[in-house]
Amino acid sequence: MNSLSLTSRLLLLSLLFILIPLISWLLLAKFEKDIERNALTQTEEQAQIMSGFINQLLQTDRSLQQQFLNTSQQKQFPIALKETALLIDGYSDEWYPYQSASTVIRNFGQNASLTLIEDKDFVYGLFEVEDNSIVYRERLDLVGLSDKITLVLGAYQMQFLPMAPGKVPALRQTADGYREVTPVYAVWQERTEGYQLEFRVPQSLVGKTISAEITDIDRAQSGVALQGIYSFTNFESLSLHSRLQSGVLSLLEPEMYRLTLTNNQGEVLYQFGQLHTDIRSNWRNRIWSSATQEKLSDSLLGKKSISSVSLDLAFTGRTQTEVVNSSQLSAFSRVYKPLYSNNQLVGAMILESSPVNEKLQLRDFWLRFLLLLGLVWGLFVWWLVKQSRRYSRRIMELRDLTEGSISEEGQIRYVIDMDEEFDDEVSDLTNSFSLLTNRLKQYHDYQEKLVSRLNHELRTPIAIIRSSLDNINRDSLSEDELQLIDNAQSGAERMSQTISRLSEANKLEQAIRSADKEPFDMLPVLKDLVLAYRTNWHEHEFELISDLEEARVLGSKDLFVQMLDKLISNAVDFDNKTRPIQIALKRKDRQLVLSVSNGGPTIARKNLHDVFSLMHSSRKHSNQHLGLGLYVARLIASFHGAKVNAENQIDGTGVSINIVWRNKHFTASP
Repeated sequence: MNSLSLTSRLLLLSLLFILIPLISWLLLAKFEKDIERNALTQTEEQAQIMSGFINQLLQTDRSLQQQFLNTSQQKQFPIALKETALLIDGYSDEWYPYQSASTVIRNFGQNASLTLIEDKDFVYGLFEVEDNSIVYRERLDLVGLSDKITLVLGAYQMQFLPMAPGKVPALRQTADGYREVTPVYAVWQERTEGYQLEFRVPQSLVGKTISAEITDIDRAQSGVALQGIYSFTNFESLSLHSRLQSGVLSLLEPEMYRLTLTNNQGEVLYQFGQLHTDIRSNWRNRIWSSATQEKLSDSLLGKKSISSVSLDLAFTGRTQTEVVNSSQLSAFSRVYKPLYSNNQLVGAMILESSPVNEKLQLRDFWLRFLLLLGLVWGLFVWWLVKQSRRYSRRIMELRDLTEGSISEEGQIRYVIDMDEEFDDEVSDLTNSFSLLTNRLKQYHDYQEKLVSRLNHELRTPIAIIRSSLDNINRDSLSEDELQLIDNAQSGAERMSQTISRLSEANKLEQAIRSADKEPFDMLPVLKDLVLAYRTNWHEHEFELISDLEEARVLGSKDLFVQMLDKLISNAVDFDNKTRPIQIALKRKDRQLVLSVSNGGPTIARKNLHDVFSLMHSSRKHSNQHLGLGLYVARLIASFHGAKVNAENQIDGTGVSINIVWRNKHFTASP
């Protein structure tokens, strides 16, 4: 681990955070499988208890026996058990799970269906009618023909005659006329093929029988006319086949399971209880459960009769178990138990139990864990970003300090301070650079002192040597000896000159560091200098070229004059006098360029940058120059915020030395 880089460590840590949700999801799947197995075991135990209770009832309750022995349910109208939330709005979206409980009739080529469901408090119904011409009631007094639905539940006969889509009253005829049955709530809505009526009736108003009729009125050329009347109960009252517990079965209070009782023909006699509450009532549950899952389409909800291999095996006296929708959120256990009366198999009991609530609790815990993990991850990323920004800022500051501590000429401007605030890798690096710049500063100071000391220590010995050579009697010396004396005098002269130039350069560097800056206009200075150059070097021609009226820079006028003197001296030394020495001051794009050009030999391309180095000289014909002129010019140009470069002229007839200021270092007006 210690050998890994910081980036590798962060990457490894990120991979670990990614693996945590994956591993936890695999564990979640395993736990859900365990929950399904435990739920099946509990359902088997519960089914054993309930089947014993119902078998005992069959021995003592003749009415219940008769229900199981009656093989025809054709004269009963089915009511399914309500298991999902309903909104009475006239639309059939929530009725999908109860399609198997619908009663469909056909009249004059048009279909109509009626679906009834119930809970302990209400009976709910949905009429779906195909009608190519809907005729609404136009008058409040009910005079005239219009489409209507007549529904009889027990003693109440209710009529629904809408005047427009929306809420429609349930009207009951009395001796004083029609009165609204206010506890009944109904909504009429149009659809592409016709219309729908959704209603809700309190259980207190519901009897034991039902009849339902639809009156279809269509528009004709002569007005409106009766198209037909068709009935869901063949124009008679049918008994309601309620699947809610009744009689002694009311002792059973199923929670979190559904109990279904069938006769030995598979016809559903009773069905009550529910697998789970409305799991979509909580926003976190809606993350996991879609509407399709909640319908539990593979369950027995709302079916009039059941036919399956497991039920057939139960009719042979064998208990059957199965897990429906295994490994899904909607998975539930189902147990088939045979029922007996006087040792005769009369039906079967089907017990269904869903562990969905346990799974939702487990997933809710997993979701909370992920949210907590995400929060921890977010805090970690925030801390990491904060730390990286702090390290980045400190590294950038160290970079700026390092770049600024050494000038382009290699001089040490300042020593980087030690970092005593932090104790980390960046602090160690800062301290290392501090030691490095301190040593470089000491070495630079040593060089400056060495030049001064050499200048001081060598002047006297050189003067003695030159004086001794001058006092030698030349008359008694041969020509070879005279040549040796001349060579010694020339060497002493060159040594003296070298020490003087080095001392001069050293003093100039110190002067540059201590010089004050102030803005000045270069044009007047250049004009005066050109006049002076024409006087001093009358054998050379000088030309000033500029289209500017003002060119101000920040610096020292005296140092600027020294810089130009060095450039002109260099140009004069190499000038072949075929054309004037040009001093040009021009603005190019966002730069100000001062150039000194002369005709003469060019510089090898590889040496164009080296000509500004200390002690560099490209002169082969003379030994009087030490290569300090352009070096000094570069120092002064840098002091004025400019860059210096050399280039050969395009036609190959000379050289140009350019001093370049960027936009922020000058102000110029044409």
